[in-house]
Amino acid sequence: MLREKVTVNFEIGLDARAAAMLLRNSIKFDSDIFLIKDKNKYNAKSILNILSMEAKNNDTIELEINGPDEKEAMIKLKEFFKKNQKELYTI
Repeated sequence: MLREKVTVNFEIGLDARAAAMLLRNSIKFDSDIFLIKDKNKYNAKSILNILSMEAKNNDTIELEINGPDEKEAMIKLKEFFKKNQKELYTI
């Protein structure tokens, strides 16, 4: 199991579009992927879980990944959280 902290780097937080993009990145992996915020655990493969986390700009959350491709998943999701908002909204 891998755990690392990341910071939400999106001006309007983890809104619906960013949450959908996070979901798309998460479901590519076989590993279980969870987001931990304020001692609550959210499934990163559930759009409702991601949105219910209500992550705001500059919030620190923890990624918890467990499974056969956990290393690759951690790299990909850390890259996702390093993007700025403009990169997310570019088609």
